Amino acid sequence: MASYTPGTYTGKGYGVRGKVILEVTFSEDRITDIKIVKHKEIYGQAYGLESSPFEYYIPKIIEHQSLAVPMVVGAEVVCGAIVHAVASCVEQAGGDADALKKVPVPVPAKKPDRTIDADVVVFGSGLAGLSAAVEAADCGAKVVLVEKQGIVGGSSAISGGKLIAADTRMQREQGIYDSPQELFGFLKNAAGGFLDDPKINYFCYHANENLEWLIKMGHEVQDLEAPHGSQLPWRIHNCIGGEGQTMGWGGSFIVPLNNRFHELGGTTLLNTALSELIREDGRVVGAKAVDTQDGSTVTFHASQGVILGTGGYAANRELVESKFPWMKDYYYNCPDSSQGDGIWAAEAIGARNYQHPYLQTMLLHDRSGAGVNEESGLIVTRSGKRFCNEYQFHSLVGAELARTGSAGAWYITCGDEPFQLLNYALTLPDTPKAGSIKELAGKMGVDPEVLENTVNRYNELCRAGFDEDFEKPAGQMHELKGPVYYAVFLKPATSITFGGLQIDITGRVLDQEGRIIPGLFASGEVANTGNFGHGVPACGYSLGHALCFGRIAARTACQREML
Repeated sequence: MASYTPGTYTGKGYGVRGKVILEVTFSEDRITDIKIVKHKEIYGQAYGLESSPFEYYIPKIIEHQSLAVPMVVGAEVVCGAIVHAVASCVEQAGGDADALKKVPVPVPAKKPDRTIDADVVVFGSGLAGLSAAVEAADCGAKVVLVEKQGIVGGSSAISGGKLIAADTRMQREQGIYDSPQELFGFLKNAAGGFLDDPKINYFCYHANENLEWLIKMGHEVQDLEAPHGSQLPWRIHNCIGGEGQTMGWGGSFIVPLNNRFHELGGTTLLNTALSELIREDGRVVGAKAVDTQDGSTVTFHASQGVILGTGGYAANRELVESKFPWMKDYYYNCPDSSQGDGIWAAEAIGARNYQHPYLQTMLLHDRSGAGVNEESGLIVTRSGKRFCNEYQFHSLVGAELARTGSAGAWYITCGDEPFQLLNYALTLPDTPKAGSIKELAGKMGVDPEVLENTVNRYNELCRAGFDEDFEKPAGQMHELKGPVYYAVFLKPATSITFGGLQIDITGRVLDQEGRIIPGLFASGEVANTGNFGHGVPACGYSLGHALCFGRIAARTACQREML
């Protein structure tokens, strides 16, 4: 039996966003209470849901008096922070934390294989899946929502909580003129011939309506921002609760959607992974899934349809690195569950899987977290050559890098950057620095002559006040004059894959010949064909598209009119 010195102790662990500070209270032989004192964790992942670590995992530790409680799949980092903080308190109270980590937790008996009947079955619980589930339930359907992880939200929950929309009341209140036509023109210009024009046009004309639909359920808009830099009009709508203008969390829409789904009587199955779709006489009539906790099989019968909102494959490292050579040793900002399950299941029954030649490519310094968005310095390939206008949206910089085939890039600066994370990167011992470009090139492993020529040309353009090579704005052209030069290595990173399933404007999945597959619908990253060109044009576009066509897919499955 455990033995403690009664009292309340304070401990800390490190979560996704920094310190998680807890107060743990002990009796002589038990943990009696655990309270969250301070944290900056993600709303809709760490807390806010019935399956979140703060709501679910902490009570389980108290219930079982154990630090061996299985972690919430999809929120392991937060669970680990809790375990570390509680273990610290256990030691302070005179207990044995290592022993507590070995206290067994009862394992539920394996469930028998089972069958579940529903009108609509939705796989994936990000913004695409949850919006579809809520819309279908609101249409009166019996809906089952199936999620591979131990928590709803998917990539959407850990997103920046942004939505792009035009002609919104928030814009009008600030005197900002915008229109769906102009939004379409902006997206079309960014993506070129890759776009499915009718579908994107439909999204643009309904983005405001979908935003208001979310707001009615509890989503709050904090402020607006430009798609990039000084670009007008301001049409990116940030959720409330973030750290200033550009930082929110997707939980702002995941939590209210999840609450609304349960209010409407919906059923959610967690830790359940799609394995195959069931097609009979040409129509998708259901699906099979595996309970990831005990291996049992769940067979779903869906009388009105199956909706896929399972996301892309950005976490499928083997596939990404084999398809996109410039993504070697890349970093992904999405759940480990983003393996492409829905794409492969649909492809197996004849759905078209478009192999898009690009994916979202960003650049990130893995030690500091510094990324490239609006920095004014010089970015070069691994061979030391400049390749783009550095002052454009980060995903477009990444897309330009992808065209060169370079697996990563170098950010060259003389220091004194306005970005805190970038300045921190300059202080790290593994960041090359030197008193000359030639010396810096040697530390980078780059041909000194190539890098010197690149920097000399860049400085020449800066002095001329016009970037005739890549048309970078003159106000963002600053000479590199020393006395110290730094090179920050930027790894490729991604959170969104392009291509995948093709849907029509009603959310129905198409086969290899462009024909509708009856009973099968999709939305979001699983069906990104026709949505993107070489890169992501702006924050909030992918999420907005998922929201729009999640609702449309549900209305089509329930035989309701489009929005």
